Amino acid sequence: MTRKRTYNSKRKNWKKNLVWSVVVTIITGVLFMAVQRKMDATVTSVSISITGIKGGKNLVTKKGIKQMFRNYLGYDLKMSTVKDLNLMDMETLLEDDERIKEAEIYIDNKDVLHIEIEQRVPILRVFSKANTSYYLDIDGNEIPAYRGATIRVPVASGNIGDYDPKFLNKKKKSYLRDVYTLAKYIHEDEFLAALIEQIDVREDGEVMMVPKVGRQKLDFGHVENIEERFEKLKVLYRGGMEQVGWRKYDVLTLKYDSRSEKDGKKGYHLIYGEKRD
Repeated sequence: MTRKRTYNSKRKNWKKNLVWSVVVTIITGVLFMAVQRKMDATVTSVSISITGIKGGKNLVTKKGIKQMFRNYLGYDLKMSTVKDLNLMDMETLLEDDERIKEAEIYIDNKDVLHIEIEQRVPILRVFSKANTSYYLDIDGNEIPAYRGATIRVPVASGNIGDYDPKFLNKKKKSYLRDVYTLAKYIHEDEFLAALIEQIDVREDGEVMMVPKVGRQKLDFGHVENIEERFEKLKVLYRGGMEQVGWRKYDVLTLKYDSRSEKDGKKGYHLIYGEKRD
């Protein structure tokens, strides 16, 4: 009896294993055919999504992205089969572009090629003393200034050199770091972002800023204690100028006032200067 049960048990297990083998073979075959069909499929359409920059302008365009891949592949994306496309290489191609922070490419179950792009966010355009021009993004990366892609951000000019990838290293003096520090603070403050239009660096490193409204220039001096000084500036623009009068002065100076030491009020103060004639 024991030998007969053992024989029947082995026979049942054999049948069970045979059934599972057939099922696995069928599933594998179906998957293989599905993958093969997918690989041989032609891209039905291309969907390009670009995260916009505040203000409506873009550093890259859908037309430019399509042209980039046309140059890379040698033909239009819509003429591609899935097996022709190396999606990882395509993502790398996009992310090697200084204007693009991150890219993701995938094909959905309807054979639509999706290209999703996150642009870098410019916060400053620099015109160097060597007559070169470039943008800085929020992280201090250089973005080339491409023709036809003007982004509305504050402009920095004057005694500023060409882009140096190590300019954020605080071991050496950098006027580029100074204007980046100002631009980042301005970008993150809604009031200042609407106010400041230009930052000019003089030979001695002191900074003059030009507002978008009014005719007064702001003599900011050296870039230090910027939070305290900008707060004083905001107080002035929000109410103080109503008492003094917008047209009374050409230049407003916001720097350390040593004369205030006599009154025991050391610190940065707004000094009205250079009256109009």
